[in-house]
Amino acid sequence: MEQDDLLVFADEDDDVTKPESGTEEVAATIGFWKILIVDDEPYVHQVTEMVLRDFVFENKELKFINAYSAAEAKKILEEDKDIPLAIVDVVMENDNAGLNLVKYVREILKEKKLRIILRTGQPGVAPEQEVIINYDINDYKEKVELSSQKLITSVIVALRNYGYIAEITDLNEDLEQRVADRTEDLKQANKKLQETLEELQDDQEAGRIMQTKLLPKEREEILGYKFSSKFYPSLMLSGDFLDYFEINERYAGFYIADVSGHGVSSAIVTVLLKNFIDNAIDKYRVENDNMLLNPVDLCKRLNAELVREKLGKYLTIFYGIIDTVEHKMQYVNCGQFPYPLIADCKDKISISALEGKGTPVGLFKKPVFHVKEIKFPEYFKMILFSDGILEILTADAVQDADKYINEIFSNENVDIDKISQQLNLENREYFPDDLTFLIVEKTS
Repeated sequence: MEQDDLLVFADEDDDVTKPESGTEEVAATIGFWKILIVDDEPYVHQVTEMVLRDFVFENKELKFINAYSAAEAKKILEEDKDIPLAIVDVVMENDNAGLNLVKYVREILKEKKLRIILRTGQPGVAPEQEVIINYDINDYKEKVELSSQKLITSVIVALRNYGYIAEITDLNEDLEQRVADRTEDLKQANKKLQETLEELQDDQEAGRIMQTKLLPKEREEILGYKFSSKFYPSLMLSGDFLDYFEINERYAGFYIADVSGHGVSSAIVTVLLKNFIDNAIDKYRVENDNMLLNPVDLCKRLNAELVREKLGKYLTIFYGIIDTVEHKMQYVNCGQFPYPLIADCKDKISISALEGKGTPVGLFKKPVFHVKEIKFPEYFKMILFSDGILEILTADAVQDADKYINEIFSNENVDIDKISQQLNLENREYFPDDLTFLIVEKTS
């Protein structure tokens, strides 16, 4: 047996390439990532360290901390709050030692940033679906299927997520401290008000620029389907978000989402949403994880993550997967309103609504999601609005919003710019709510 096969809880796939993370390909490293390995088998520690010994991520090497029982791991985590990742076995002192450690970390130590990869050699003791739903873990692997490549991929995803969460946590703490300091300053010296407001505006503008960079191009063609979108925030930072992307040579995905509330906190959730979908794409391409192609599974995992993070936020989302070979779409509608409209453009414009009911994401521990499937007309246009459209309509139009939006969409030459002109969006100085809309079409 060659040395590369020693982690070989599972064999490597022949067509998988190991990420370029060796020290010979990376500039001089700065610092290191602490990785806590919790397993009662010394061999597992040795093999894990062997696989990851040359791994470098963001110019940092790994430093391994070893615990051979859940009790030993508890003491380490109580004393060291600077560990980004723990790789934890399920069965150690007892069948639930690893699961009890997870609960201790999340509920007693109140440690939310730490990423936890749970792995087990006895999956029957802790079934994957039950563990993912009931325990705040970030990945679940069976040792018999865990190849070197999959371990490395899991570590990359975990460290990347830790970095995002650490940045968001630091940003929140920094903003809270700055607000507190400035509030006190205002009490003492009213003359500083204008200066303070200008500084806050600069912060918001920086956040707006960052959020805008996460959005897709306003116009993009993916696998023969055209996507176009417009984005109008009510404040500098928005709780609306959308994206469209190629999954593989057959499937394209897209979504439009609306986070509850406005401002910084809602914008942070849009960043988490973007990161969640991007990680799902990475897992599909590297690990053949098909969650991305299963709208209900994806929304359940996203719901579980938002509920566990306890951000006090939820979102509505319409998520669709287009099969470009069979010219059809599977989708879930998780509380998104108004319903999307689809127009058959071949002969005479014929418009219908894509109805679908589901609970918002992140609001309930046991959400209800339903997948639907439609066969596209040969030539079609589909439009999706966030509910901000209802806020800019006149009182008469709001009473019959569906009819009004139908009329906007009834022109066979309608496009994203004409809709903006008809609603006079470009000339508005103020939007009472974030407004985002998306057109998906195939007209040739």
